[in-house]
Amino acid sequence: MKVLYLIFSILILINFTFANDGFVLVTPMGTGEECSSTPYGEGYYLPTGTEITIDYECYQFDFVNSSTHLQIQYLGKNCTADHPSITTYPLNECVDFKIKEDDLSFMSIITANDVIPAQSISYVYYYYSNFCSGPSYQLFFTNGYSNEYSKYQCVDGKPQVYVCTDSSSCTPVDASGCTNKNVPMPYRVEC
Repeated sequence: MKVLYLIFSILILINFTFANDGFVLVTPMGTGEECSSTPYGEGYYLPTGTEITIDYECYQFDFVNSSTHLQIQYLGKNCTADHPSITTYPLNECVDFKIKEDDLSFMSIITANDVIPAQSISYVYYYYSNFCSGPSYQLFFTNGYSNEYSKYQCVDGKPQVYVCTDSSSCTPVDASGCTNKNVPMPYRVEC
């Protein structure tokens, strides 16, 4: 009986330990009032159940409500907020998504453990390393996405990133290799 109780206890602990392991995919579905049928814009591929830093701010992403919703906890600059702000989004529905209040938002569909749209340009950020290896999250842009400041394309399997001063004047940016100097977190650009 004690062995059965021990096995049962271990199974419960394993379930709690790994319940939130995985990734959440935030697929942008356009900049209008409704989701379009084709992905377009800026999206995220984020680990759940761990603290990560995005733009010098600390967050934790978790599945809640029987894994039907994504909960975002804002934990402050050093992951030390006494009262973290919490935002919750439903999974598999069209929502106006943004991580921070001052972020640009996109109509998006949030899914669990899904795949980034093909030909997207991904900035893969490595949050536990000074090099481009180890655990990561991704900020991605759909192929052909552009705004007044930048343009993103995937050509022959290689990312092409441009910085723009206006819609007609764009300069290519070197997007090859690992960028780990003078940046808060190392990253690699892929498509």
